Amino acid sequence: MVEVVQKRDKKQASTWALIFLCWLVYTCSYVGKLNYTANITQVETYYSVNHAEAGLVSTCFFFAYGLGQVVNGIFCKKYNVKWMVFFALLVSSVVNLSVSFLKAFVWIKYLWVLNGLALSVLWPSLIRLLSETLSRKDMAKASIVMGTTIAVGTLLIYGLSAWFAVFQGFRLAFVVAAGVSALVALVWILIVDKRVADVEAERVEEEPQQVAREKFCAEKSRSPLLLTIVVLALYGVATNLVKDGLMTWVPSILKESFRLDDSLSIVFTLVMPMVAVFGNAFAVGIHKKLPDFVLQCALTFVCVGLILCGVLGGFSWGILVVSLIGFAVAFFLISSCNSLIVGVFPLFMKGKANSGLLAGVLDGCCYLGSAISSYGLGVIADGYGWKLVFWVLLGVLAFACVVAGIYAVVKKLIRRNHQGE
Repeated sequence: MVEVVQKRDKKQASTWALIFLCWLVYTCSYVGKLNYTANITQVETYYSVNHAEAGLVSTCFFFAYGLGQVVNGIFCKKYNVKWMVFFALLVSSVVNLSVSFLKAFVWIKYLWVLNGLALSVLWPSLIRLLSETLSRKDMAKASIVMGTTIAVGTLLIYGLSAWFAVFQGFRLAFVVAAGVSALVALVWILIVDKRVADVEAERVEEEPQQVAREKFCAEKSRSPLLLTIVVLALYGVATNLVKDGLMTWVPSILKESFRLDDSLSIVFTLVMPMVAVFGNAFAVGIHKKLPDFVLQCALTFVCVGLILCGVLGGFSWGILVVSLIGFAVAFFLISSCNSLIVGVFPLFMKGKANSGLLAGVLDGCCYLGSAISSYGLGVIADGYGWKLVFWVLLGVLAFACVVAGIYAVVKKLIRRNHQGE
């Protein structure tokens, strides 16, 4: 009995070690990914650029990152994950260090495109590694842990940026990102082989009957699965348009509408990633009660829309606390939706689809929404003010709910056709 317990504990330790290593890589990548966005108000002041010009840099990054996600999702099956992740972090380190010395604003967008292409390797590669290495029963814990990476990484860089803003030293965010990326790259290359070998040595092979049964179920559910993937890809665009729209522009909204200084605006914005840390666990918990991924997202969109209406009221009446609470709750919910699409769904499809491919394609679609939000919402704010930005976000959420209704009808028709065969 003692030997069995020790073997189980050893297996769990090996599993957690690999999950934590992947978590560390992707969390720290956010320090070198969102440091520009976190300091966008200072960037605008230092380089004397407007919202649209500053947002264009983030749009270029998100476009390159999203396109790279799709390409890497397709080809990650052929990658040597160990070296691809190492070089991706190394390139990001060099880019961030270069940006910290730039005097001309015009060059930042080109370097940030390179940063986006490099970092786009990470998510599909890490999800593929976890999907192929871990057992099926470990997928839930992996999806919960990996789902916290975005929130924790965002919290780290926004916290550091708020501190740097006190000293008007936003360039330090790029220097720190360069150092963190280089250090994590070194840790990864030194220990990843050992972590993977430990998990593979301890993993109990799954029953052939279970694999065969899941393959049969996957064949039967191919049409509904394809429908779900298409709708989730569309939802990825909507989700990140709202999520990154809030994350990018809330500091500017607080600064301009409530006359807060840069550091205080960033500090208040930190509330959003702090609560979003628990978004993935929330998404997994709701999924147990509502197993349809699309309908779960649609319900989330309805709730976020109602909350943003409250935020719009607080914004119009100048009530800061209402706006802050609304932003935090809305960001928490929309982040749970993002985690459901890019983390939970790909890992839960183990045995039915290529998890790395799903992660890359869906995350790529998410970053298309991010690209639209950074530049598009900045242009709207410059020309028409922040109130119209809120109405645009509400329109996106309403459209996503209409899509959910169409999805429900089409899915019902597909099931009826399968029953008639």
